[in-house]
Amino acid sequence: MNFTNKHLRPIKFKLQLFWKFSIAIIFTVIVFGSINSILIYNNVQASLQQETEKRGVFIAKSIANQIISPLLFEDYIALQNTINSIKNIDPAIAYIFVLDVNNNLVVHTFEDVFPRSLILANSLNEDQQYNSQLIKFKEKGNELILDIVVPILNGKVGKVRVGIIENFIQSDVQKTVKIFWIMVAVFLGIGIIGAFLFANFITKPIKTIQNVADKIELSQIGKEQLPQIIIREKFLGRVKMLFRAEDEIDILADRFNQMIVRLDKAYRDLQNAQTALIQSEKLATVGTLTAGLAHEINNPIAGLQNCIRRIKNDPANIEQNRKYLVMMENAIEKIEKVVGNLLNFTRKQSGDFISISISEIVENSLLFVGHRLEKLRISVINNIPPNLPKIIGNKNQLEQVMLNLFINSIDSIEEKISKNPNSERRLILSASRENDFVKIRIEDTGSGIPENIKDKIFDPFFTTKSPGKGTGLELSVVYNIIDAHQGKIYIESEEGKGTIVNLYLKIS
Repeated sequence: MNFTNKHLRPIKFKLQLFWKFSIAIIFTVIVFGSINSILIYNNVQASLQQETEKRGVFIAKSIANQIISPLLFEDYIALQNTINSIKNIDPAIAYIFVLDVNNNLVVHTFEDVFPRSLILANSLNEDQQYNSQLIKFKEKGNELILDIVVPILNGKVGKVRVGIIENFIQSDVQKTVKIFWIMVAVFLGIGIIGAFLFANFITKPIKTIQNVADKIELSQIGKEQLPQIIIREKFLGRVKMLFRAEDEIDILADRFNQMIVRLDKAYRDLQNAQTALIQSEKLATVGTLTAGLAHEINNPIAGLQNCIRRIKNDPANIEQNRKYLVMMENAIEKIEKVVGNLLNFTRKQSGDFISISISEIVENSLLFVGHRLEKLRISVINNIPPNLPKIIGNKNQLEQVMLNLFINSIDSIEEKISKNPNSERRLILSASRENDFVKIRIEDTGSGIPENIKDKIFDPFFTTKSPGKGTGLELSVVYNIIDAHQGKIYIESEEGKGTIVNLYLKIS
């Protein structure tokens, strides 16, 4: 048997033109805004930190000069008053304290206990005029402090430490960045409004074309009037000289209308050709089954003849005649069923989809190949459950699909047993529900599919069968019918070991 995988087209993600413009503008503004914001933040912060450090050094040196005399004369009251007054003047100063040459605390501005950890938080080398260090002040909730140390009399008397609150710097930086982001938001709003106006100007006529395209239903061709696109009033259409003059979109609409007419004609021609192709292949299939169908009819006819002969020989035997009449009635019903199915199969059917049972389709199709199955002694294992949900489709076309698949399975098994008469002869049928589909599995123990032809087997007129055993259209018709039913067909096959065909048909 010969089949291949056919994948459905991937679903495409759709995004309106307005959103594309808006996203592009938002992305551009935010990216450049973020870059500029980072640059502004870093530059302003660096500048303010430099200025704060200069200011802190100036304050520390000023304190160092003022407290030389009180420190030398050990006037600790004057010393304390001096640093307290300076701290109270500037709210940015977190603390001031003075250390002697041995790093012992002399005075400080802390209201509570002096945090001893501050003494080692910053140091000063002999050759340095000052040193600054950014520290986390745990006593104030890990607040960032710029700690500045300045020597008193070149370090001969001691040193003074001043802490500048870093939050004042951050506050100024944040104000600058906030103003910048307000400007970004304004430009963003203007950009989005511009995107909306421009997108509406472009997309309004395009949406008209899209709506008409959405209304085109190929299956309704011949039943409904085809829609036409009319674009005369576009955005700002009242300015007639400018906005009602023909542009590329008007030309597109005219070409689209012409395309609809051509599509209508092409689809009608395609439908007629496809119907003729399916009907021709159907009749060709029946031709290949003629011997089997004749056998299905001849056997009951032979039974009828035998019953009639026995009744003639002993017409008075009422009990025997009743028995033969029942047998004759069964034979006639069998002939009627075979002929009826044959007529239904070969008759041109409408393309209407109805709710049908997969079990009924399989049983009707097996009837046509019953003689070949018996002749080749192929066991049919039908595991299709009777309570499966019904599928939606064309009964006649789906019977043709099943019949073509069964014929290919039988041909494959026959090919294998011609080389090895002891080969396994089985045709296994099963079905189950999978989401919105009924999955039909057809497994045979035939010769399988050669790897080098798997991609060709659905091509029209491609066949590996001997002359008189096929038209080369069977599998092409199978694929077209399954595709028209929005179904899927997959294969698992290994040459010499058999083939598994998986059909997926939509639930009604």
